[in-house]
Amino acid sequence: MTTDPSSAGDSQQRGILPPQAPAYGQQHTQGPGSWQSAGAAPNNEYFDFTDYRFRLPTAWPKSLDAAKPSFRKGFGSIFQTAHMPMDARIGYWIWLVGCVFAIVAWLFSIAVIAFGVLINPFTLVATGMVGIFGGVRWGMVLLFVATMLFALVMLVLQLFMTLKVREGAEWARLGLTAITLASIVYTIILTAAGLESGGAGSVVTNILSFLMVAFFWLPKANEWFLRTTDGGTPPSGPRRSARH
Repeated sequence: MTTDPSSAGDSQQRGILPPQAPAYGQQHTQGPGSWQSAGAAPNNEYFDFTDYRFRLPTAWPKSLDAAKPSFRKGFGSIFQTAHMPMDARIGYWIWLVGCVFAIVAWLFSIAVIAFGVLINPFTLVATGMVGIFGGVRWGMVLLFVATMLFALVMLVLQLFMTLKVREGAEWARLGLTAITLASIVYTIILTAAGLESGGAGSVVTNILSFLMVAFFWLPKANEWFLRTTDGGTPPSGPRRSARH
């Protein structure tokens, strides 16, 4: 029996190619020739601006438990920031201290108002909640209560997001940024309409808050957020992400 020369040769001549190494962000799964993306959620491509990657958060909390900061290692874990890059660490400490002081200031202002009312009932007249002739202005009372409660909820929300930033949550970083931008626009509108008592000082304060949240978007901090979410290590060379 003779061998057909056309059927001889190695595996490459028969069209069987050796397995190729996976590209970055992929891992091999069971089964021949099956490669599956690792870490990144589908339909969440990167926006790559001159080697700076940006994307919308790959996951949002679907319950209150998922949104709450984790204290599995004790309350003291909020002071453990060695795992964070310096840029994110600076931003985290600034926001943490700022949120705590703002909540303390809110409690102090409530205490001052309550003490002032007990000592001098005319304090309510000065705030506009009581008329000169003793009539209660319920509209002003409800507005004051709603404003103070809204301020407290926003402060607590910012504190929770700040603590989630320590865990590398992309949605918390974007949430803090969105709240800060909304506060700046809101304050500018009130100041332009003459309704904001703080005036330019409030605008400057909000702009400083925006500069503080910018620490989370610096290149090293940004790569840390992406790496923490994906559970992998970004490449040191040029990215192969989608460009838009």
